[in-house]
Amino acid sequence: MKKKLVTALSLCGAISVASLSPANAAEARNALPGGRFPDCLGVQLKPDGWNLATIEKAHALGFRIIRRGFYWNAVEKEKGVYDFSAFDAQVARARELGMTVIACLFGGNSLYGESRGGILTQAGREGFAAFAAAAARHYADDPIVFEIWNEPNVRTFWRKDGTHNSEPYADEYSALVNTVVPKMREADPSCVVVAGSVSNYWQPSYEWTEFCFRKGVLKSGISGWSVHPYGVRTPEEHAVGHSVTRQLLKKYGAPDLPMGNTERGYAAKETATGEGWSGGEAAKAAAHQAAHFVRQALIDQLCGVRFSVWYEWGGNEGFALFRPDGTEAPAVEALRTLVKELSGYRVQSRIQTDSAQDYLLILVNDAGARKLAAWTAPPPQGTPDEVWPHEIALTYAGGKKQTIALNELPVYLPLSGQDGEPVSAVTTTPKPQPVAHDVTAIPPGGRPLGLFEAGAAWTFIPNTGKGSLALEKDTDGVSYLRVQYDFSASRSKSTPYVMATVPAAVEGAAAIRFAARSPVAQQLTFRVTDATGQTLQWKTRLKGTGAWEEIRFPLDRKLEHWDGANDGRAHFPLKSFCVSIPKPPTAVAGHVDY
Repeated sequence: MKKKLVTALSLCGAISVASLSPANAAEARNALPGGRFPDCLGVQLKPDGWNLATIEKAHALGFRIIRRGFYWNAVEKEKGVYDFSAFDAQVARARELGMTVIACLFGGNSLYGESRGGILTQAGREGFAAFAAAAARHYADDPIVFEIWNEPNVRTFWRKDGTHNSEPYADEYSALVNTVVPKMREADPSCVVVAGSVSNYWQPSYEWTEFCFRKGVLKSGISGWSVHPYGVRTPEEHAVGHSVTRQLLKKYGAPDLPMGNTERGYAAKETATGEGWSGGEAAKAAAHQAAHFVRQALIDQLCGVRFSVWYEWGGNEGFALFRPDGTEAPAVEALRTLVKELSGYRVQSRIQTDSAQDYLLILVNDAGARKLAAWTAPPPQGTPDEVWPHEIALTYAGGKKQTIALNELPVYLPLSGQDGEPVSAVTTTPKPQPVAHDVTAIPPGGRPLGLFEAGAAWTFIPNTGKGSLALEKDTDGVSYLRVQYDFSASRSKSTPYVMATVPAAVEGAAAIRFAARSPVAQQLTFRVTDATGQTLQWKTRLKGTGAWEEIRFPLDRKLEHWDGANDGRAHFPLKSFCVSIPKPPTAVAGHVDY
């Protein structure tokens, strides 16, 4: 069947530029770097990577943007005296190489009584503004994008005695931006400065963004809005948050304000908090990361986001392109391939296929040459091992047919003008059938807990939804717990969820194994309470095939945690077991069986 071409910006909710004059619209679009490969590629440098050798290596790989924190207290150690010598040589080398530096202006300064985190007083705001103005003046001839603060919507980088994404945080940050930007523009009217640096894409962060817009940051003189699209499992899900942010910009009178992704990485190892981790087999995590790296850059360009800064160059958190032992992560080779194939190209459109998970992007260069970047992704909230490798048949207007094998890592193919436009893309590989799981099997060394047998003392907790629970039996005699959920009337400002809990005496274990099934793909959360009163939490995801899927809740490693011993380790005996069901992306009511 015939498929239409959809422009890149319309896919992700970008808006018409009719509200600005052509000259002003062009100026707004050009305020930030990027817009084509490799100009849109950036990387985060920490202090140990902030040197000439690393900058030159980053440029050789294809990066044209580097991000670095410029700490207030390191620049102004004596009131009114600003020393940028720790940054000057690196900025100068970046300029020589044609690179842009994103200078994240950050941190308190005890000279102004600002040591709690964030900037909370008028004296602090004025002092920070003077520091920022000095930076704008000092680097007036350099290719710098100044960014005001890092992730000011969360306690990690604002103040520890508040609440993530709260209106007070937005009040304080907006007051800072509204004080700082005019002073920077006085120092250098042409300086490029962005605000936001918003951590995560989810409802509370959107609300914090709107608080800031209400408080006038869009009228402060900023050149763009920056985001850090964590909180989702796949680069393709960036599109949702980009669209929400664009709609908010439109709502508050700045539909054409450029956006930049100033930090996002996908970890190649799981951590207790799960930050940046997409799941999947640990042995394949580095390969998944390489695919995420490339797809992030392509998706952000598809959505009209000017550039993408990868977190990070080095380090031991699992995000690094270059590991502590000096070896390259597979993402480095994926970067080389991307730069080789797409230098000079920009994303023009996406070919719609018969699968929402398939991405076929048409890119063009100034000479009119075209290329296709093609891949397939897991479903929303899916893990990398849910990618289904398959083939599609691409048919062109001129009659040519082409078979393309899709996997998680994009492939790049030249498009010939003689073949005409692609007019259809159809999956030709039969869909695999789900494998049934034997829920009655007890693993060697295991023992049954009886949590899903008749008589188990489960309690339903509605939290921000409605629902019920029942212990039932399949036609084959298998006992299970069915938890119903209904979020149709929920007014929760974040993801609504329901829970069910049961006493569970577990004297010692490496893991709790069980099975779950659902007709829709969705995330599930599980908790246990240990002997100290500590809650340990673990999350996984169902593929939504309707068949039983095996789940292993690990108890032999550090987990997300709170209360009690508060160390993330299980202290036996365990006292209770809990299942939590957040609202899935494709349904407001349904059930999960355990």
